[in-house]
Amino acid sequence: MSAAPGELGSYDPAFAGRHGPRLFRALSAYFRARVEGLEHLPEGPFLGVGNHSGGTLMPDTLLWGSGYHVLRGSPPLLVLAHDLMFDAYPRPLARALARLGALRASRERALAALRAGFALQVYPGGDFDAERPFARRHQIEFAGRTGWARLALEARVPVVPVVAIGGHETLVVLTDGRRLARALGLDRRLRLQVVPVSLCLPFGLFVGPLPGYLPLPAQITVRALPPLPAERYPVGAHRDPAAVADLDARVRAALQSCLDAMARARRPLLG
Repeated sequence: MSAAPGELGSYDPAFAGRHGPRLFRALSAYFRARVEGLEHLPEGPFLGVGNHSGGTLMPDTLLWGSGYHVLRGSPPLLVLAHDLMFDAYPRPLARALARLGALRASRERALAALRAGFALQVYPGGDFDAERPFARRHQIEFAGRTGWARLALEARVPVVPVVAIGGHETLVVLTDGRRLARALGLDRRLRLQVVPVSLCLPFGLFVGPLPGYLPLPAQITVRALPPLPAERYPVGAHRDPAAVADLDARVRAALQSCLDAMARARRPLLG
């Protein structure tokens, strides 16, 4: 693999073909997982926009990425990832995740991936979303970020809302620590917006982003919803704040409505 981990050329379809199914089987068994709604996915490139949970482990994201590869596979799915995945994770792990489809987050890489024919999954809420407190586990948290909407409108690809539930029952985040992150300057130096306080195995009480943890075997479901076509917006709409806000509001509403319905029918941990 010639490209650096996280660059567009670092995805390795042969590696993903060998290890994606193994990862999906393991996650499906442990989390009694369900991946639903694949019949809604477009044939060509699309932008998946979703919520994710579970702190640094994000088991729902791993489940969706590996499950898509096994159950759908075309077009190949890449997942935008935070710089820390490539800069702070052990090098072999970062390289393996990149070969499975992790792409270092930037507008330029994302646009190039969609124009090259890939499907792309993004999680606009980032660490705000992954580390939101347990009491808000059924809330969609994008933290006001709308760059994904401008990206979809510029690339002229359908937007697929992807809803996940259960990942935030694999640990208990007591508080996201936004004020502490700002006080320590981590938001400026590391693009790290939160310093969560969590209850998890095997650490018990842990302050800061977890280096890893033993997740509780909560049931996880990931569901793809019908796409919103880019054709409903005119060419050049990515420069129109009203169009960007409209797409953002529509997708967040679809995600929250689905998540609310899934939560009402759910028992914690058991699903």
